[in-house]
Amino acid sequence: MIDIYSYIIANIYQFLGVCFSIIYVIFSIKENILCWPALIIAAIFNIFAFHIIELPLQVIMQLFFIGTGIYGWYNWKNGDSSGKLKIKSWNIRTHIRWITIGLVLTITLWFFLQQINITNSSPFLDSLMFTFNIIPMYMTGKKILESWLYFIAIDIISGFFYLYTGEFFFCFLFFCYIGFAIHGYQT
Repeated sequence: MIDIYSYIIANIYQFLGVCFSIIYVIFSIKENILCWPALIIAAIFNIFAFHIIELPLQVIMQLFFIGTGIYGWYNWKNGDSSGKLKIKSWNIRTHIRWITIGLVLTITLWFFLQQINITNSSPFLDSLMFTFNIIPMYMTGKKILESWLYFIAIDIISGFFYLYTGEFFFCFLFFCYIGFAIHGYQT
């Protein structure tokens, strides 16, 4: 028990970030507007956690999540005349365009990280996780149904990455996200 307590204290930002991230997803699945403040709080804790474990693109992604939280909160509150934004789907052509943009951005960021050599992580996976978390977050803000499918794919990759790097709270979070994303897509 003391070992668990010590691990939590040693990784307090990661622990709190994970807790608020889970709250965010639960509220998001229920289409509760409180998901957005939970995301903002999670991102603030995660900025510190990712800085400590030296994943610079994940730090930047948390700043994006704060902006997304503000945007999503506003968009959900002021969506249409009924005050509720409707869930939509994208056609296959739009998905292909966004996946292509994501892959080009991933390769560009990977190349950039290799050139400046500022990260101890896997530059390719750091770039991939960055890009393919931002795209479905944008989609979530617009209530695009298929955002959940994007999340499932990147959550599997992220879960194994954090398992490999020994960041067990984040590993736990991303494996939980897989179940949440499946549920969110089905609801």
